[in-house]
Amino acid sequence: MYKALRYFLFFTFGAVLSACSSYTAIHFEALRPAVYSVPPEIKSVVLVDNSIEFPDTMVNVILVNEEIVKVDTTKVPDYPKNVITIVGGELSKRMFFDTVYVDTLRHKSFVRGKQTEELKPAQIDSICLKFGVDAIVSLDAYRYTNNVSILNIADYEYYAAYDASAINFWRIYRCADHSVMNVHLQKDTIFWEGSGESMNGSVSSFPKFSDATHEIGSYLAYKYVDYLAPYWEEVTRRLYTNGNMNFQNATEWISKGNWKEAEKIWNYIYKNGSNYSKIKAAVNLAVAFERTGDIDNAIKWSYNAYRKMIEKPNVPARMRVYIMSYYNDLTVRKREKRKLVEQLGEF
Repeated sequence: MYKALRYFLFFTFGAVLSACSSYTAIHFEALRPAVYSVPPEIKSVVLVDNSIEFPDTMVNVILVNEEIVKVDTTKVPDYPKNVITIVGGELSKRMFFDTVYVDTLRHKSFVRGKQTEELKPAQIDSICLKFGVDAIVSLDAYRYTNNVSILNIADYEYYAAYDASAINFWRIYRCADHSVMNVHLQKDTIFWEGSGESMNGSVSSFPKFSDATHEIGSYLAYKYVDYLAPYWEEVTRRLYTNGNMNFQNATEWISKGNWKEAEKIWNYIYKNGSNYSKIKAAVNLAVAFERTGDIDNAIKWSYNAYRKMIEKPNVPARMRVYIMSYYNDLTVRKREKRKLVEQLGEF
């Protein structure tokens, strides 16, 4: 399975964006594992639409003072095509699979039984042979609804709320034996609020039903990609920059891009400084190791900070909370790294 080069760079150091009196916030891109670990032998996939438009007539509902006044049955027929196209395109960008295809045909024209029925073995064979892939990622069912509620709370005062909801039901089929490798159900809602002197005014900023449906569908599509493939997520860390001249000197080295010199200073502070300075130096050393992907040493130094914090009872409450949270986050990241190795191989 081909892996994108950036996956080998566990952390990318970001720009320093904000400073406080004692620390500076810096930003990393952290590689997070996918929720589902695709078997390593699955190197190529095709996205297919095996769904059928649901027969629900209560698709778009408008309520005024909690009474239904309008039901718009207009549907969005290209919803599934939009969803699988986004998933296919984003998976291709991440280069997690060698090859990703998108099949534009709809493979379920009617339903004899359940709306979520599976692809037939003959269909699986046909699709796999056509695209030459190892697995099929299939949108087997979906449903969406739009609800607008308007309340007249006073004369010339209206409040409106709009929620767009969707459910996507996915299966992954192995081409070799027609087996279902994974089943995943997604469900989520996005919201808008509005107000005005009239009913029309209160909903004037709301999107059209079709646009809102595509928005919730797109959101679920991108979330499903995270379910299948590792992804990058920005995290923020504290770097203590003030306290004495040594911290300021280390900060100057950081501004020049020389972390090694800064690390030497923080090590000196940890050995010779006050207990409070040792806490801050230990946190900084943890960040320095984390930025290179050395999670074991990052955990060691964050624990050193925690241990010194216990010895000094008057450490500010916010600092205590941050150090405990940082240590916990690093232990989670260590578990995630094991899962990343499972999904990507050694890096």
